[in-house]
Amino acid sequence: MASLHNDYEYDIFISYRQNDNKSDGWVTEFVEKLNQELSATIKDKLSIFFDENPQDGLLETHQVDDSISSKLKTIIFIPIISQTYCDTSSFAWQHEFIAFRNLADNDCLKRNIRLPNGNYASRILPVKIHDIDMDDVRLLEKELSGGLRSVDFIYRDSGVNRPLRPVDDNLADTTSPVLYRNQINKVANAIKELIGGIKMGQVGTQTEIENVSITSPPDTSGPKISTSLPGQPKVATLSQEKISIFLAWTSFDLKEKREEMSIILQKAGFNVLPTIDCPSDDENFKTKVLADIKKCSCSLHIISNEYGRRFEADDEVSYPRFQFEEAKKLTQQAEISFNCFIWYTPDVNKPNKPAQDEFIKYVRNNITSNMAFSNSLGPMQLVDDIRIITMKTVEKVLDVKDTDIFFIFNQQDEQEAMVITDRISTEYPVELMNILPDGEEEYREKSTQQIPRSKLAVIYFKYSADWALPFIKQVWKQVGGASSPTPLMLVGEDEPQSNMARYFKAPKVVSSIVPKDEVPGEVKKVYVKVMNIE
Repeated sequence: MASLHNDYEYDIFISYRQNDNKSDGWVTEFVEKLNQELSATIKDKLSIFFDENPQDGLLETHQVDDSISSKLKTIIFIPIISQTYCDTSSFAWQHEFIAFRNLADNDCLKRNIRLPNGNYASRILPVKIHDIDMDDVRLLEKELSGGLRSVDFIYRDSGVNRPLRPVDDNLADTTSPVLYRNQINKVANAIKELIGGIKMGQVGTQTEIENVSITSPPDTSGPKISTSLPGQPKVATLSQEKISIFLAWTSFDLKEKREEMSIILQKAGFNVLPTIDCPSDDENFKTKVLADIKKCSCSLHIISNEYGRRFEADDEVSYPRFQFEEAKKLTQQAEISFNCFIWYTPDVNKPNKPAQDEFIKYVRNNITSNMAFSNSLGPMQLVDDIRIITMKTVEKVLDVKDTDIFFIFNQQDEQEAMVITDRISTEYPVELMNILPDGEEEYREKSTQQIPRSKLAVIYFKYSADWALPFIKQVWKQVGGASSPTPLMLVGEDEPQSNMARYFKAPKVVSSIVPKDEVPGEVKKVYVKVMNIE
């Protein structure tokens, strides 16, 4: 199959060490799942080069020939970073990773692509399946000319360092907060952004771009809303201007929680910095912290039981402590207004490290004006508090109307939602809100205006459960909680199986997980009950 671009053989090249696929076929399964996710994410059919057969020309004992060079003429290069991948004597490193980097620096697209929203992303898209040695991190950063920004498929537990598998999503006793399906979706979305940038002809001309990022920062051109709401009547709502927040790098055990927080902050309307993974070099780390924190008007520091990585030249100071100290200095400068937020979220089953106990005491004893210490159980309430304190609001006019059912869904589930609402609308007036990836805060504001004008508000999900649950919780609070004039319904399909655990129990809220064909009937049943219609 040819590439989407005439100058390339393939769209995607998968590079890996054969040993990482021998025991359980992890790479083979990854490619299959990625193909499935891409078909549901991108309209174009992408070609992937993946050498599954150990006898097929890319063995590490074989000589490099012209056929391999032609296969490396690919738009996107995905190296599977394992504990053995960063071996400078290996075939995968020398003749795939380094060879592609050199080709990409000099071909027509260049290594870095300008995305439609103006951000840059590298055509090298690392997928990491092990926590790797610091020397390997430094080697990768050197060859990538910047920080390592990977999508991690790592099952993390005490004493465990192995690849995350699809079956891990369904393990009842799993302690890993990362879902395989979410990580696959991240890879597919990153590929979609790169393809979109190439199609728009927005190619990069630089070989070294510091803030190359797999997940792009929010589009500051404004939220994109897809809705069927008509032009009249109009009511006043709030639109929030972007505030830059410094989301401090954390100790290693909080990496996933920091990534989750970054997504939530972006959806709440914040511009989040830094946009790359934490540098491994102490001086590079300090330089990046000082540069980014000065661009922000507030900071958020997530701390737990671990003290974090320490400086080689000063073993008493950790990376998290250094960032806190710099933020604290800014809060004390009278000429600027800077807020510092600290979120303490320890693992209750583990004791604090002694150094971390001392650091937490130090933080608590140094809380002054423009600083806040929180031990909130979840990120949503914390983000709400940060938004209230930091964000300025301006009046804006949006459209709402009276309706029977207000049906809200995420773009990821658009196809299924259209089928469902077509059936419901044969009996009741239905207004739709299709939530696109950017500007979710604006959607919440629009929801709070439309819901009181509706008899029932429905939040539906199939693949977007991670979006639906926090969304309904926030909307429920914004429309009055138990005092809301309009009942809310959270309805999801029973496939995938992980949806079975997604529900929201609260006054004036109905949660249902049903088979696909029963969703329209379930919505109608709840509507009839709400209206007391026999």
